[in-house]
Amino acid sequence: MNNQNVDTEALEQAAVALSRYISEVTECIHKMKDAAIDCSDNMGSDVISRRNIEELNDSLRRLEPAVREAAELRAAILDKKLEIEDL
Repeated sequence: MNNQNVDTEALEQAAVALSRYISEVTECIHKMKDAAIDCSDNMGSDVISRRNIEELNDSLRRLEPAVREAAELRAAILDKKLEIEDL
């Protein structure tokens, strides 16, 4: 970061935006899991419903790593912010 100004406020805003993303996606994942359970309870052994629930669960499994990566990025941003502030 030679001769560059780094706006720590912008880093904080990015971290806040990632926090919001993590929270909202996590909430949606929980809602979709609950909906899949409700669908399973209501439809029982319906082949089409069961297949759709499986596809939904596959999609949710793919979303969970994205949330973890966002959390790791948020942590890295906050670490960098602290590092800059300590300079």
